[in-house]
Amino acid sequence: MHGKIFALGLLLLITPIASAKDRTLVAEGDYIWTKTGDKPLSHWQLWHLSDGNYEVVDTSTKNASSVQIFRFDPQFLPIGYTKKVGPITKPQGSSVRVIPGWTLSCQYEGRELICDATSSEGHKSTTSIAAKPPYVVMGEFYDLNFAWFMTGVIRLASRNGAKDGVVNVYALTNGDRADDISLEPDSPIKIVFTGDETAQVMGKTQVVKKYELELNDLSVLRVTSQGLVVSVSNGSDQVEFAMTGYKEYEPWGPTR
Repeated sequence: MHGKIFALGLLLLITPIASAKDRTLVAEGDYIWTKTGDKPLSHWQLWHLSDGNYEVVDTSTKNASSVQIFRFDPQFLPIGYTKKVGPITKPQGSSVRVIPGWTLSCQYEGRELICDATSSEGHKSTTSIAAKPPYVVMGEFYDLNFAWFMTGVIRLASRNGAKDGVVNVYALTNGDRADDISLEPDSPIKIVFTGDETAQVMGKTQVVKKYELELNDLSVLRVTSQGLVVSVSNGSDQVEFAMTGYKEYEPWGPTR
């Protein structure tokens, strides 16, 4: 997938998260990069909302103002994505003291994908595209939680018992005017189911499903029975990204 340059700058989420009384924390954990000694990238919390949907709130370890929200329906199919960063105050003496933030929120509305961006300085931009299901949206987010993103992709590709499948991708790009956003089709994602294996995952021995994914290089994804991608390995099967520190407070998973 070639991806598109998405130079909106930093993004700030101001889309409200469901209040505590409308949601229940069912699980949480950490997302790590294993190439440098299990470097923590973010901490995530999985919430079950009162309407039956799910919401993953993923907060960057390095920058607490960088938050991603992955939204899923009761079947754990992705229905939206939101991203925030900033505003960020630079150190004294810097030529730019404050980097403005942005709001970006995308909704999967059946055959239409709608995205809105709003800067902390008041600039707003809305774009939409006729979308062919199943689909997801991507931008060049340097800290994308790839495991949660791919959880949605695999749920879409393997629903109805399919062993492999293709998920369409729409890329966020620059609009015609400065700081505006646009959407356009990108290369689809194809995953292939390669079998089950027993592995030590998230603190216990369990059976996981293996999928192969070809983007820039071959990746191997291991997925729990709940549908959560718990590790991303390269073609040599060396784990590059993984979930760790998993805690489950209530049973959760897609309804059939």
